[in-house]
Amino acid sequence: MKERVFDGISLLLIALACYVLNHQITAISNIQMGDEGFYMYQGITLFRLGLQTDWGPIYSLWYKFLSFFESDTVRLYYLNMVLLSSLPTLVLYTAIRLVGLRWWWALYSALVFHFSTINFPEGVKVSIFLFLATLLLYVACERFFKKNLYKALVLTTFCYYVFTYIRPEVIVSFGLCLMVLIGVTIRLRQSPIALLGVVVSVLVIFVSVGSPLSDKGESAFKQDFSYNYNMQHPDDQRLKPYNNWVDYEVMSRIIFGEPVKGFGDALVKHPALVLEQHILFNARNFGQQLATLLYSYLEPISKLPGLAFIERLYYHKLTWLFIIGGFLAMISLRKTGHKIAETVLKNPLPYLMTSLAILAPIVSSLYSMGTKPRYLPPFYFFFPVLIGLVVSSLQQRPWLRSLANNELGKNEWVRYGLRVFFLLGMGLFLVWGWQRQVPKSPGDNELISYVRQITSSVKDKNRIRIFDNKDQLITYIGGNAVSYAEYKRNTDFNTFLQQKDINLIVFRPVILDYYKADSSVQRFIQNPPPTFIKKEGLKPGEYSFIRRDLLH
Repeated sequence: MKERVFDGISLLLIALACYVLNHQITAISNIQMGDEGFYMYQGITLFRLGLQTDWGPIYSLWYKFLSFFESDTVRLYYLNMVLLSSLPTLVLYTAIRLVGLRWWWALYSALVFHFSTINFPEGVKVSIFLFLATLLLYVACERFFKKNLYKALVLTTFCYYVFTYIRPEVIVSFGLCLMVLIGVTIRLRQSPIALLGVVVSVLVIFVSVGSPLSDKGESAFKQDFSYNYNMQHPDDQRLKPYNNWVDYEVMSRIIFGEPVKGFGDALVKHPALVLEQHILFNARNFGQQLATLLYSYLEPISKLPGLAFIERLYYHKLTWLFIIGGFLAMISLRKTGHKIAETVLKNPLPYLMTSLAILAPIVSSLYSMGTKPRYLPPFYFFFPVLIGLVVSSLQQRPWLRSLANNELGKNEWVRYGLRVFFLLGMGLFLVWGWQRQVPKSPGDNELISYVRQITSSVKDKNRIRIFDNKDQLITYIGGNAVSYAEYKRNTDFNTFLQQKDINLIVFRPVILDYYKADSSVQRFIQNPPPTFIKKEGLKPGEYSFIRRDLLH
């Protein structure tokens, strides 16, 4: 009963944390179009650009579901952010408790995730959506199949294939899970019917929906490799005129000295270049990201008065030498190892599932540029479970056990006092989280408002044909888009506009910079044809052009 009381208090604190994080979300977080815009656009239009199975169609369908409750795409964006910044925190607490860890550690770990930069204000929520799905899968397995690991493994294997339609790199977790399932089926002499059911179901989905893997991975590698190389060689004049997101084919050809199809082709032809300039670069960044993520569990403590030195000590090598030395002096490694093995063998499900969950972000982080922190949410489940397992299994050496064997820790009043002290600390945690809510870096809110304003007189938004990415501004203003990639630079821009029937152009800074060396675009900006009306953009030096007939 006492545990349930503290579970109730914990859930109330989590609800308060959700309010603290989201009560003024539009004031402290800006819309990031980018990838998130594509997911939303694909969902609300039911895949107008075609079903791209390697672009998280399940996540796009989630947007479609939310659109039944909110049709305005700006408010829809924020609705999604509120839900996917709050629901995972609640489910994470539940999952950690189901592992068998204490309420206070589950509460602390959930709030660490909740106030992390991975959860907020990160605008690309597809990895958080995957994290939520993974947590719900574990909760379902632990709740209904705790005493039947084989059935849990069957469900997990099937679900991990489905999850590849959220993030395609989850195929690695699915492959390992399938191999484990095959091995367990053979080792335990289980009926192969369930295994065959999984294989047949996966094949049916694969044939009817399509592969979650495609050429996008090859293009993404060239984009990411060009980015990494440019970051490490900023003085390479050969790459100055190009943008890695658009000109990745040209940039990768310059760097490699020949065209490459993708990661596999580049690795075979130029193994040293790929390993040194990309894989090892990503691995170093990945290690730094994990160290920062681990520090997030100490950061709230370091914010208490007089404890700021913790951050300096954490990143000091001598600190870790003392910690390791003290650990070896006080803890029996042999007995602790036996205890860990005993605990895992008694209930292997949480440790299997948390390990499977981190495979996809590891693969993504080594394959993709730098390391995108938004790939790493599963570590906020893996680390609390791992830390909880190790700490609960620690076996002290005899000399330390004799010193620690006192009655003070068994006193009920002392234990209640510690709980009250901890809950007060959680109150300070919430205050600290609230104080961190400050206006974030500029996003696309002002741009969206600006374009909505200049097109307000257009009654039929379907008439709009904007020169823009096919999923960006049209997600928020309607109409259709002609991609930047369709214009071949330094050709006749005005002829291109006529051929494509483009009637709206918004030259925001990133686009102006991209076309600064394009003589045809620059002539158009300086002397637009009479069919277009030139308007000032959001800031001095930015411009928009609207074809006159669009306004009538």
